[in-house]
Amino acid sequence: MIKQIPFELEKILRKKGLLILLLLLINVFLVWYFNKPSELEPSLSAYKAVSRDLSALGAEEQIEYLNSILEDIDGLNTVETVTNFQLQNTDYGREMAEHILRTQRDIYEKYKDIYAAGDYLRYTNSLKTERAFIEEILAECETVADYDNYIKSIEDNKNLLNGVSIFHKNEGNTFSARNIEKSFYDHEGMTAKNICFAPSRGVKIASQSLVTDLLLVLAVFLFASGLISEEKEKGLFYITRATRGGVAKSLGAKLAAMLICCFSVTALLFGANFIYAEVTTGICDLSASLQSISDFTESNLRITLGEYFLLRYLIKSVVLFTFGAALWAVAIVSSRGFVLPLCGVGFLALNYAAYIFIPAYSKFAPLKYLSFWGLVDPKDLLGGYLNFNINEYPVNRLTLGIVIIAVCLAGAVAAAFILFAKGRRLEIRRVRIVFPLPAFHGRLVLHEAHKILFTNRAAAVLLIFLLLIGYGDLGQRYTISVGEEYYRNFMLSVEGKLTDESEEKILAENARYENAFKQIELIEKMIASGEIDRAEGEQLKSAYQAQTMFYPYFTRVMEQYDHAKEHGGTLIYDTGYGYLFGRRGKGFLTDYLLLTLCVVFAFSNVLPIEERYSSWNLISATAKGKRKIIISKIAVCTVCVTITAALPWVFRISSVSKVFPLGVWAGSVSDLPMYFDLALNMPIRVFITLMIILQILTFMIVMGAVLLISQRLKNGAATLFACLAFFAVPPTLAVMGIDFAKWFSLYPLYALSSVVKFG
Repeated sequence: MIKQIPFELEKILRKKGLLILLLLLINVFLVWYFNKPSELEPSLSAYKAVSRDLSALGAEEQIEYLNSILEDIDGLNTVETVTNFQLQNTDYGREMAEHILRTQRDIYEKYKDIYAAGDYLRYTNSLKTERAFIEEILAECETVADYDNYIKSIEDNKNLLNGVSIFHKNEGNTFSARNIEKSFYDHEGMTAKNICFAPSRGVKIASQSLVTDLLLVLAVFLFASGLISEEKEKGLFYITRATRGGVAKSLGAKLAAMLICCFSVTALLFGANFIYAEVTTGICDLSASLQSISDFTESNLRITLGEYFLLRYLIKSVVLFTFGAALWAVAIVSSRGFVLPLCGVGFLALNYAAYIFIPAYSKFAPLKYLSFWGLVDPKDLLGGYLNFNINEYPVNRLTLGIVIIAVCLAGAVAAAFILFAKGRRLEIRRVRIVFPLPAFHGRLVLHEAHKILFTNRAAAVLLIFLLLIGYGDLGQRYTISVGEEYYRNFMLSVEGKLTDESEEKILAENARYENAFKQIELIEKMIASGEIDRAEGEQLKSAYQAQTMFYPYFTRVMEQYDHAKEHGGTLIYDTGYGYLFGRRGKGFLTDYLLLTLCVVFAFSNVLPIEERYSSWNLISATAKGKRKIIISKIAVCTVCVTITAALPWVFRISSVSKVFPLGVWAGSVSDLPMYFDLALNMPIRVFITLMIILQILTFMIVMGAVLLISQRLKNGAATLFACLAFFAVPPTLAVMGIDFAKWFSLYPLYALSSVVKFG
């Protein structure tokens, strides 16, 4: 049997190796995509930075440090609130600003200079995001720091129970009493020793991913179909079972190969997640106690974080192998190919329903927590503490979970052996289900469109990636600071051609700023000459300094005003166009990567599909011939690429315009400050049209290269990996922070409006 294991492994790797590698790439991409923070969320590097800052502090010092940051944020918010009220330029606004200054003068004076300097943010890009981030870290830190009190509360419950039991002898025979006593003994002797707090985000990314779990389940389906279903289709079991020891040795080798594959693919996918989490957010010292992570403070396991990762890996791998063995038992007993996926998906759906809908307090709670999805993600199993009520006796969730896994594993393996030994259904009979579809054979282009979009499943690929792009663009949230709000309101009031009225308003605002700066300078001279003392001078200056708070934003207005006076242009509120053209925010890199993957996955098999069925000889003999077939394929791909590359602009315009008005479409693009040096004088709408066309042409080039490579390689899988390496690796590296990598791709052409300096 042992000699057969490498042979069975070789069969899996030969048939499914590329698919497993593809699952790894998909896993890394989706883990990155779904953990990619929006503009209003802290970046992943913020978790690494705060973890680094806290690592050198003790538990009490960590809490003091985080509270001091919150205190600073409150002070800065006070300054921002005063500034915002003053910005309203109404009686109510002035009254509220004066009230806050009267009641919180000391706070305002302490933080006004810090706010004016603008370098007060430590981890994020806005005060709102900074507060939410620090509050999140502080809550976790306080939970971990309170661990000794948590242990003491368990001991207090035990002592209280003993006191009650003196007067009520039957009180100790209930589940609640036994549960309290068991909890005490399970946690006895545990202390905060070796606890070293770290944010939980890195651990969550490294070990808790529904996407990765689903891909692992898909891999198990691939293993099961590769070792049982495919051999039943060819009738090979009639031969292997007839050999000496054919039943035991054959299935034993397959099970061993399956076990190795489950352990290997789990290590591969979650190893990639661990590396990604370590690089982006950081993971605390693996030798620290498990209770160093706030989500795991209730656990009674005396293990380190590194041991926790190892136990998760072992449990997950064994659960997946058990599921795979059960699938084999189904595959062995069934004579229809659809039975295996139908039973597998049905089992997973029932377990998911139990996991979601059964209440935690129900008597059926074990079905919730010990279902397949509760076991394949053993976060609660290892990181929590729960006892089930079994006939008024508490049974620990981890103990019961291990028993269930062992029983299911033994049952699945035994069922596979017994059913294989009986061997009554050793082949699969194909069932063909024909759906009435409209005939596309009347026109060649429509026929090829049907083959590419449906037979080759390009329609599904295009839809999936457009949904991802739409999710990213339409779900994008933007931060509007008080200063940006001032700039927006002022620019919208003067937007358009420079008129006498708008010019008068700009000059009046400029005169107000100049007067404030003159008064501040005058007060400084009075302080220097001794006419007034420093305290009185600072109080006099504060009112004028508040007036100059938004001067940096007003300089953007003056920049446009000076340009309009000199060149006769138009005043335009330009912030939204900055986001639209990729000069602000996330730019085009994510969309470019998604579109690249979309084109490669959708069209890498367009030409090789004919090689697969040896159709070229027949096609070449037809009246249309091979040449027109290829032209039709290119035409279909061109239409698909055009629509796919243009739709992100619809998403982007819709998302940006909700927050930043995009007016004056007829104005010249050279009137935007970011394009003052642009030699061409064209309307903004024409410029947008040219950018859309340029981006479509960029992916026409990608599409052409994919089709050309596929024609040379004559293999869809080989084309897929070659094109991924050539087109997708550079933008992926750029997204990961290696910025220069984007220059080794077509991204500069695609994002010409954002990466090239015009002039």
